[in-house]
Amino acid sequence: MYFFYYVPVGINAELRRFPAMTAAYTLICVAVFVLVRYLPRLVDVDFDRLIYVPAEPELVTAVGAAFLHYGYLHLLGNVIYLVLFGRYVEDRMGPALFAVVFLSSAAIGNYLQGVFNIQILDDSTLGIIGASGAVSGLLGAFSVRFVRSKLRIAYWAFMPLQAYTRAGTAEVPAVLAIALWFVLQIVRGLVQTGGGEAQVAHVTHIGGFLWGFLLAIIFGQYGQGKIESLLRRGHRYLQKGEPYAAQGAFIRYLTYCPQDGRVYASLARAMVFSGNEQGAQKSYRKACEMLLDQQQRGECESLFQEALRGYSGFVLGSDHHLNLAFGLERNLKPELAVSAYENFEERYPLHAEAPFALLRAAGLYLHMFSNPVKAGHCYQRLIEKYPDDQWFDFAREQIRQLGLPPDTSSAHS
Repeated sequence: MYFFYYVPVGINAELRRFPAMTAAYTLICVAVFVLVRYLPRLVDVDFDRLIYVPAEPELVTAVGAAFLHYGYLHLLGNVIYLVLFGRYVEDRMGPALFAVVFLSSAAIGNYLQGVFNIQILDDSTLGIIGASGAVSGLLGAFSVRFVRSKLRIAYWAFMPLQAYTRAGTAEVPAVLAIALWFVLQIVRGLVQTGGGEAQVAHVTHIGGFLWGFLLAIIFGQYGQGKIESLLRRGHRYLQKGEPYAAQGAFIRYLTYCPQDGRVYASLARAMVFSGNEQGAQKSYRKACEMLLDQQQRGECESLFQEALRGYSGFVLGSDHHLNLAFGLERNLKPELAVSAYENFEERYPLHAEAPFALLRAAGLYLHMFSNPVKAGHCYQRLIEKYPDDQWFDFAREQIRQLGLPPDTSSAHS
């Protein structure tokens, strides 16, 4: 005889936004439970009318029953799975599709359980409540969208006859853990057909899961999941110190999502690791330009600083680079701004704004760093290289005011 219990506690995937709908449904379940059990007179609502009764099938009760629970363990079990899996489903599918999966899975699961109760258990009056059908639908959608993800579980194994017990955590493929759960629902449902206890609506679980699984496929989540798995694989390779494998995964991902600047940044890091300097700079450049275009200036500035640490002369395309440099100056990042201005002038000396870039660099050296020598060098370079520019006289006057030797400013008098 042995016992084995496990509960999911984490998923190796990234959350990109706050799961508002998941939080809302969780709060509704908890609030209704508290009202029904402790404050029934606070609101003028007969919650018993939300119980789904197979003999009187209605859409309102098929959905509304999802927010009713028998007791603490019933509520806690559904809430744990709703929060853990629901937030990832909502994050990837969006709140609208998440709501469709949650509510329709509740209705389908409860309806099928009602048919089971009537046809197999010969009981048309046994009420059905709980969010397990809705949550099972989320599990079905999750297994499609996160087909290659890992699930961290806490487990307890107990064999009393052998005096053995063991507990801990482990990472397992999410699909394997969910498949085991689904098989158990089928087995327990079959047990109920033989006269087993019918207190748990296993058919609700099965029906909700299959419906959520089907909806996720219809909504194209399987393909999206495969694409996202490439990204996770690339990051995993990079963490393991396998830059070439990481590059392969990132490049494949970018064939599907060519406008993902963050992944170009990851590709650049993998190329730095493998010694591909030219490829790294090209990828850094694409990443910075895409982030700028997507109004992610803060990320772009941080990435530009990262690229400068490895490549001191790093530049973007001329228009993007000037945009970045002006923004760095506005955002009070003078060191980065000076490097951006000087790199721009060196890389694009024939650009109409090259003299102005030198002028801005000189101003930063003078006013932010109190370094008149370097400011003078920038002014002098402007005078020597751009004698016909509108800023020529201004630069020569600045050199005179800085007290530099007269011959410094006389090259183009």
